[in-house]
Amino acid sequence: MWLHFQFIVVATTLLSTTPKCHVSAFSPPSKIVCQTTSTSTSLLLSSFPEDTECSLILPTTPELTRRDAFTAAAKAIATSSGLILPQTSLAEALLPQVPTVQLGTLKITRTIQGQWQLAGGHGRISESQALENMKAHLDAGISTLDTADIYGPSELIVGKFVKSQPKQAIPCTKFCCFRYLEEINRDEVRLRIQKACERLQVSKLPLVAFFWGNYDVKKYIDVALWLAELKEEGLIQEIGATNFDLKRLKELKAAGVPLVSHQVQLSALDRRPVQSGMTDWCVENNISLIGFGTVASGILSNEYLNKGAPTPEEKNTASMRMYSNTAARFGPWSLVQELLQTMDAVAAEVRSSGRCPQCNISNIAQRYVLDTPGVASIIIGVRNQDHLRENVRTHSFTLTASEKEAIDAVVAKRQGPKGDVW
Repeated sequence: MWLHFQFIVVATTLLSTTPKCHVSAFSPPSKIVCQTTSTSTSLLLSSFPEDTECSLILPTTPELTRRDAFTAAAKAIATSSGLILPQTSLAEALLPQVPTVQLGTLKITRTIQGQWQLAGGHGRISESQALENMKAHLDAGISTLDTADIYGPSELIVGKFVKSQPKQAIPCTKFCCFRYLEEINRDEVRLRIQKACERLQVSKLPLVAFFWGNYDVKKYIDVALWLAELKEEGLIQEIGATNFDLKRLKELKAAGVPLVSHQVQLSALDRRPVQSGMTDWCVENNISLIGFGTVASGILSNEYLNKGAPTPEEKNTASMRMYSNTAARFGPWSLVQELLQTMDAVAAEVRSSGRCPQCNISNIAQRYVLDTPGVASIIIGVRNQDHLRENVRTHSFTLTASEKEAIDAVVAKRQGPKGDVW
């Protein structure tokens, strides 16, 4: 039997005058404990046989790197088990831990599994495939999931996954109001929240992001306060907002709605939360931003570097159509290319510095948003596992001031999107 294990690395400094690097692995579950002067990280290795055990003592010097220690440990495990590792496995194996951030009483990961794709418009995704994707991302450290009451079967499928991982998976959902806004009352709000609890198979919703479809109907403050009542009752842990403009966010805050987060489209192509002053105000009021559209359905990736804009045939998903429009509002395709080329140059700097040896444009696009003041997390769509390791790699480095300034200089040339979040 062959299993896929996550090897968690915990690094500490030995105080002895002759420090040693002790690496041991046990499975299942599996851990590697490295006592050295290196920093903490995660090691993902696949295809180790069940019941593998190995311990190894290595002499160490100040020049001993964590890669040296992990490589030696992996080779020892492979030797003891008779396993020959593929050439690429060690390079691909070294991944950082996905950090967490606090939203009020709730701890979430800084990268979040986006489950909008389960709503349709992204090709057929079977329930079993979706559950496998969720598990793979959780195993890689992305334990927070984003869904909504309007995402078709998404909450139901996420709920099945949460039931299988009750101590690890953190489902965050939305309370969306589009129609019959004048008729919404306290009882309806309670019923809908209870139904969401049932679908997600939890007794309390960790985070509910509130959306309101028409500001001309002023009832959004009443509805938000009814959600706050349910928080006090224990049906909701924390309350956020999504896609509100700054004026209405201020109204909610002034009314006493206990917001901890605001989910908005935010990328190098869409800076509305920044240009409107929303990010500054949110920082001042302890409301964390959660960004989506960070890589614009792959437009901000090596896939479109030095190539034409997405063709009609490539606009075959709801997200690609949406973010193609975002790119068009940003400016002419030549400006998008200038942005991609700048990000590619920054990625080369990150690689050459050793901060992230496999850094690419998507990593830079994600990091650019994560390094924005006030941003807690980014949401990445997880239709499959193709970009899982790539997304985790984003947490292995930060941008220098000069690297961020280079991207800022291109972003400053944008023609849109204009104004506030809408």
